[in-house]
Amino acid sequence: MSAPSPQVSVIVPTLNRRADLLEFCASLRAQTVRPHELIVVDAGQVPDMEQALTEALAGSGIGLTYRRSKAGTSLQRNVALALVTGDYVLLCDDDLLLEPPYIARSLEAMATPMQPPVGCVLGTFSSPGRPKGWRQRYFRVFRMTYASAGDRPHMSRIGSVRWLAEPSRVVRIPAASGGRTLYRAACFEGERFDEFLPGYTLNEDVELSYRIAKRWSIVQTPHARCYHKRSGEGRVDYGDRVSRLIYSQFYFFWKHVHKGPVELAEFAWNNVGTAAFYAAYGVGSKQPKQVLAGIAKGYGRCLRHLRGQEQR
Repeated sequence: MSAPSPQVSVIVPTLNRRADLLEFCASLRAQTVRPHELIVVDAGQVPDMEQALTEALAGSGIGLTYRRSKAGTSLQRNVALALVTGDYVLLCDDDLLLEPPYIARSLEAMATPMQPPVGCVLGTFSSPGRPKGWRQRYFRVFRMTYASAGDRPHMSRIGSVRWLAEPSRVVRIPAASGGRTLYRAACFEGERFDEFLPGYTLNEDVELSYRIAKRWSIVQTPHARCYHKRSGEGRVDYGDRVSRLIYSQFYFFWKHVHKGPVELAEFAWNNVGTAAFYAAYGVGSKQPKQVLAGIAKGYGRCLRHLRGQEQR
């Protein structure tokens, strides 16, 4: 008698991206190993979304659970995690397209023999768009997060990460990022996303996976491929995104990192590079006031955190 098929729950938080989400559903239907359920937590204003999703999945064998929620990347994912019935949880963005063997190859990587056992598998983008030339050198010098070629991931003392843009094999990594990760459902026993920013959050995947990595191994596989379309239906303007990036990096550092002289100096150096990079971008962009205001807003959030004030 054959072993039962793995039960995979797919979680997608969404906000006003009807066309993108329906394309994602088509990529789920094309999977060589289909999930048994799709859990969508919708913070948008599309009136017929549930009906459209039901029709998109009709006859696929993929069950649909649809919930409404306030907007918030971490909040919406936490709502969905409470509804999971599968043995595995695939966290996805709503503007992602999975290649047909994505789930099957992720499950294969989950079986990689390691101690502790593999609990999380990160897929690989078909078009990673990593910074090249002087930008990559700049990010490396200032300990900023970036992606590079090769099989040598690294997390710095302050929590910035060198991601793998194109690994040649299944590689152990220190944390997972982006809406393309397959977890064992057991990883979420006692763990949820920190809701440290209202609305759209950055680096919440890194913060959660860093905690999970204390009990489970995390790997990246080059064999599970996906394409991130980066929808034009953006969540926030660029200046606000910069402010959220600054605060999310600070949040991770303040929560998880020992604050000795070396770590504090490295964190300060990182922020010099971060502020200079985005300030230069702002001055040379079409929206300099928004970007510079975003930098100020980001560091304002950090100061309010230090003073024990609520982040808004």
